[in-house]
Amino acid sequence: MIFSKITLSEKLGIVNNMRRIILFIVFIVITVAAKAQCNQPYKSFDQFRNDTTAFLRYNFKTRADCYKGKTVAYVLKDLQLRPKSYVALYSTKTNKYRGICIFMDDKGYIDAKTKNQYIYIYWKGLLDDEGVVKLGRTYDSDIWVQQHYDFFKDNIVGEIIY
Repeated sequence: MIFSKITLSEKLGIVNNMRRIILFIVFIVITVAAKAQCNQPYKSFDQFRNDTTAFLRYNFKTRADCYKGKTVAYVLKDLQLRPKSYVALYSTKTNKYRGICIFMDDKGYIDAKTKNQYIYIYWKGLLDDEGVVKLGRTYDSDIWVQQHYDFFKDNIVGEIIY
């Protein structure tokens, strides 16, 4: 009975207001869900009883969003493991580097049959190739040295993939 006295334009106004409220609630839920992934606490390597795979999976896959916007130095501090080697990830479209793949095992390459121990660190922006090429000529990427850390440490992380 009440709705029968409401005009069509008033009904449309009520429907539009309900849509706005629903969209606002959905926006809040999505925002909270996106932030919730980073609320998981960091766990040290010892807490995984020296299980490198479990450590990397939890800290650098489950918590990957926690590292966006941080420096490579911050990531490597949390990594707790000394990298064995790395491979620079080259972007052929721009002649610049988009990141590095850091290996924690002695393989130094990606094995499709088994999940060896590595993480991809993609930069927020691309890195000029001149410095990376010079670094590679001076210090081989097959063995991680302090100079590799010094070169990459201030780059801002755009994404981490395990």
